[in-house]
Amino acid sequence: MFEVITTEDKEKWNEVVCSMKHYDFYHLAEYHLLDATGTPLLLHYRNQSGGALALPILLRTIEGTPYHDIGSVYGYVGPLTNLTNPDVSSYRAFQQELRHFFDTCSIVSAFARMHPLFSGQEKIMGEMGEVIDVNMTACIDLKLPEDEQKRQYAHSLKNRINRLKRKNLTVRITKSRADIDAFIAVYRENMERVHASEMYFFSNEYFYQFIETIPSALLLAFYEDEIIGGSLFTECNGIVQTHLSASRNKYLYLSPMKYIWDYIRIITQKKQMDYLHLGGGVGGQNDSLFAFKSQFSKQYLVYKTWRYIHKQAIYNELLHEKFGGDTPQLSYFPLYRAQQSC
Repeated sequence: MFEVITTEDKEKWNEVVCSMKHYDFYHLAEYHLLDATGTPLLLHYRNQSGGALALPILLRTIEGTPYHDIGSVYGYVGPLTNLTNPDVSSYRAFQQELRHFFDTCSIVSAFARMHPLFSGQEKIMGEMGEVIDVNMTACIDLKLPEDEQKRQYAHSLKNRINRLKRKNLTVRITKSRADIDAFIAVYRENMERVHASEMYFFSNEYFYQFIETIPSALLLAFYEDEIIGGSLFTECNGIVQTHLSASRNKYLYLSPMKYIWDYIRIITQKKQMDYLHLGGGVGGQNDSLFAFKSQFSKQYLVYKTWRYIHKQAIYNELLHEKFGGDTPQLSYFPLYRAQQSC
């Protein structure tokens, strides 16, 4: 059985997701509803013995053509399964159903960001297109004893956290609209400072809806009664994600995020969560952001993406229409959606 589930049936979507062996908030219907770049769909396959696989996607129109492609929401998504030791035949049956769906919807290409904590995703999609190793992410194993977690901290990180504690910082875990608005101002100030791309400038409504519909909370840190930084973090199925974080420019010298993420680690370990995933660099790159995150843990995970061209001839035509005979050598996928200035 193969079915396409829309966000109009959020209960069914989430019921399927929560029946899988592993999942995160990125897979939920509510999170997909926050992305306006395509139509959210959950592609769900179940065989006669009850084995199931699913792939959340964004179905996107390729402007000016009768074709579509498949994208992925911001974050770590990828396919899911309820099988502990699935055989190759289960993967291939799922892939066959996907190809049929792609034919029906005139899909040119498909792209998905994979979840670094779910190693089985590569096996599900490996024979269909290719799975690319992009870079590393940092993760704290909250199941380890407290002392072992702290031993993985960089020495400079421990010193900074101790200095911040001596400054009597206070924190507030909140979901109030006033606190959300205060964090939005800090977040946008932060994004402007680092010259972030437009995709990171979320609307106010995005933050409101996120906290209202996703298993999440906002942690704000204060110094001398002023907000110095905050982190919008999630707790889903044993996994904690620091989804959006920002420090106020005025207090960058304090490096408040070190204190904030350490505090999140402490409170979520007490809740018996399994992992605190800090993520990687901007766009998955090995940059200063990843270097900062790597101070918290020696456990690094591989971040991968899945890329598949379903209609090669059409894909080539789209490249020619966009770039003529001078197609740039870029890793961006699908390349026909790359900016001309890249």
